[in-house]
Order: sequence, then C-alpha cells, then structure tokens
Amino acid sequence: MFHSASAWPLLEYLAYQAGCAYLSDLHSLNGSQRVRLARLLEQIPADAADLHTWNDALDYLAQAPPANTAEAARERLIAALTRIN
Repeated sequence: MFHSASAWPLLEYLAYQAGCAYLSDLHSLNGSQRVRLARLLEQIPADAADLHTWNDALDYLAQAPPANTAEAARERLIAALTRIN
C-alpha cells in the first residue's frame, strides 16, 4: 500500500501498480484497468499525499482542474477513473 513516507511518488506508484513501463502509459489504460486503479486509490487515504500531489494526479489522469482539499482531489480522481468514456 502507498504510504506518505514511501519512497514512491503517487503517480509513479500508480503506474507501477498498473503494470506500466512508463508513466505516460497511464494515459492508455483500458476501462477495466482504470477501474482497478480507482479501487487501488480507494485504499489510499487522502492524507497519504499532500494536496499538490493529489492535484497533480487529478490533472495527469483526469485532465481536471485542481481541488481545494486532498480528499476532494482523491474523490474526483476516483470518480473520473470509474467513469465510462
């Protein structure tokens, strides 16, 4: 599991867990892989990363504007990953 004291930055951790060779591979995940990533994020508490880190992930994975709190960014990221495109 991801921990705030972990040596893994959040996006790199998610890429690793998704089996991506490169961070940019996160953009090409299929629907089931995105849902799996969302389920993984549900296991990571909002306080495991700071607001800037959550907003970076939100921007990178969902192309969404920043949230005001880490919890909001986490929730919006989970919602975006589970949305059917």
